[in-house]
Amino acid sequence: MSAEFTLRPAPSEVVRRDWRLPLVAAGVWTAALAGLYGTVTTGTLTALACLALVVAGLRWRRGLTAALATAAFGGMLGAGVTTVHVAARDHAGITALTETETSGEAELVLHTVPKASTRRPEMVTATARLRSFESEDVAVEGNWQVLLVGSGEEWLQVSSGQRITVPAVLREADSGRLTAAIVSARGPPELDGRPALAHRFAAHVRERLATAVDTVPQPEAGLIPALAVGDTSLMDAELAADFRSTGLVHLVVVSGYHLSLVVGAVLAVALALRAGPRARVLAGALAAAAIVVVAGPQPSVLRAAVMAGVTLLALAAGRPRAAMPALATAVLVVVLADPDMAAQAGFALSVAACVGLLLLAFRWAKPLEHRGWPQPVALAVTIPLATQVAVTPLLVGLGTGVSLVSVPVNLLAALVAAPVVMLSVGAAAAAVIWLPAGELVAQLAALPARWLIWLARTGAEIPGAMLPVPGGLWWGLAAAGALAAVIGLARVRALRRPLLAVLVAAGLGMIPACLLTGGPPSGWVVTMCDVGQGDALVLPAGDAVVVVDVGPEPAAVDACLEALEADRIALLVLSHFHIDHTAGIGGVLEGREVVAILAPPPGEAQYGFELVEERAGAVPVLEAVPGEVFEFGQTRLEVLGPPPELLSGTRSDPNNNSVTVRAEVAGTSVLLTGDVELEGQQALLRSGAALDVDVLKVPHHGSSFQVREFLEAADPAVALVGVGKGNEYGHPDPGPLAILEEEGALVFRTDEEGRITVVRNENRFEVTTGG
Repeated sequence: MSAEFTLRPAPSEVVRRDWRLPLVAAGVWTAALAGLYGTVTTGTLTALACLALVVAGLRWRRGLTAALATAAFGGMLGAGVTTVHVAARDHAGITALTETETSGEAELVLHTVPKASTRRPEMVTATARLRSFESEDVAVEGNWQVLLVGSGEEWLQVSSGQRITVPAVLREADSGRLTAAIVSARGPPELDGRPALAHRFAAHVRERLATAVDTVPQPEAGLIPALAVGDTSLMDAELAADFRSTGLVHLVVVSGYHLSLVVGAVLAVALALRAGPRARVLAGALAAAAIVVVAGPQPSVLRAAVMAGVTLLALAAGRPRAAMPALATAVLVVVLADPDMAAQAGFALSVAACVGLLLLAFRWAKPLEHRGWPQPVALAVTIPLATQVAVTPLLVGLGTGVSLVSVPVNLLAALVAAPVVMLSVGAAAAAVIWLPAGELVAQLAALPARWLIWLARTGAEIPGAMLPVPGGLWWGLAAAGALAAVIGLARVRALRRPLLAVLVAAGLGMIPACLLTGGPPSGWVVTMCDVGQGDALVLPAGDAVVVVDVGPEPAAVDACLEALEADRIALLVLSHFHIDHTAGIGGVLEGREVVAILAPPPGEAQYGFELVEERAGAVPVLEAVPGEVFEFGQTRLEVLGPPPELLSGTRSDPNNNSVTVRAEVAGTSVLLTGDVELEGQQALLRSGAALDVDVLKVPHHGSSFQVREFLEAADPAVALVGVGKGNEYGHPDPGPLAILEEEGALVFRTDEEGRITVVRNENRFEVTTGG
């Protein structure tokens, strides 16, 4: 007797082949992202259109139609939930207050710990919920998501979950987010009650860890809290920039890597103690919850926590592990719980890295294993490569550049990554229980941390380590298409070796290009470096250069000076001491000769002044005096401002008392204005100084604080705007740019063009951008 039967695939294989959850997640994410840029009406129409597609899909349940209907179901959910949030964001009462920039008293509950801005360390930012706002004429109550911006050390003492009252101005927020307003604090916060227990616990852990690392030398002491709980407040700004440029930033942002290590270690201990399935799940869940509470609701943390939760539930139910459905579930839960996550770059990069890990890394490791490589070694090679491939289109689209050293640096970092993260987390846990134990573990963590620091600094110093690429949606899609084509061609056996040879040849060909290219072009007049939301300009000065302002980060201005092959600074001009003009000073001073610094009195900007004073060392600091002249070869500088009697009582005295310089570079005139605003520009007009120039550095990043007569008096052929992409200040304002264009000026912006270099050939100006 015989019987015929069909072998069914294992349950785990069935789960891995089921793409319904990823399709629903993709639909939710897409609809939520679209809804954030829309209105209640457009969101409702999107939900209805998706519903129609779902109904149509019920009639044809196969092929592309079924897949489209599945994604549409997610779109219906995403659009519906996002529309509800958008309705609250666009509430008429809060919108009217932001449009008029109303002043009053705000009552808020902090959602995250106030952190110093990476661009302007004297300022702190935090996300919060605005519960009420009261001015002389109107009062509103609600529960709006807002961005809080303040200044002063007292903000760094406030923990998340704290209810505060503060005098503030409400300003319009950028589109595409659920942020209803920017709350600009106009004084210190008044604390109201105590935070919840979970927030107090997180603050206690951070405080004890900060105390424990006091026994460790810098920069290791600043790196350990970042590795443990994502607290970068103690981390050196230059080192943080190196971690970003070399692709090691995922180690200092708590992510799935951290959760997998900690939860895995807890489960291993529970298993060794012969704990049952429920006890193991409970222990893992408590470990994951503790990390989320201490690290805060960062996008990567939330995504990883939900994935860990799904995995633990599967473990408790005795079901096979399914990574891709777990990732899809994480996206579903996180975006539906907070649609604002759909627009956060950190969340997108985190998910993309996971997709690369799941779809590419293990697949690419198999051929290496077949050739005798141990699996851990094979995965150590393929994981950084796969994740870099997955995130590259997003990095291109965001315009952040692509690190050419990320893969080898991460490969070498893997030697100590797991031990140093576990030791850092262990230092935090031990410090909470007994501080001397935390200090001892922190000292142990410092040993492998030095390897990471050396890798980051060495990788960042390699010429051409960061490849500047054009940003934007279409460039991101083009990068995705190119990478998909390369991966597809690599699957064809006959093309695999020729393709590998071409890629290796291209990589080797870039080495001399990175090492040999650089230096200013012939006829160079001025270069505006791309330093984000800040200013840094370079002018020729014989066998040296003149640098005017240094931007907010050392790495950015250092890279610009490297590209110009500037080793000697004849004069460093600091227009004023705000951080977006001074915090990058380390990138100018390190490895270069600086003859002198020219600056105004510090005024209110004491933080920047102290920073410069500390880093300048023996370099003489000269006070700017109107009428003073400096000459270097064919370059002549004349100081026009600040006035002898400094301006006071203005909207921003440091801005209006900026050092203003008129430069003549081989017959070409350049006006460098710092951040002078209305009063400063009017003082320059009254001074009778020659303001008409060929090239104008537009004051204050092109803000709205401009005097039309000043811009008309300058009447430049080329206008340069130093501004960061997506900055929170709304710079540049369209009004001043329109005035300049009306007068016939060509306007160039660093947020759109990157580094800008002006060259003069006889009577003709040439402007090159990018880099």
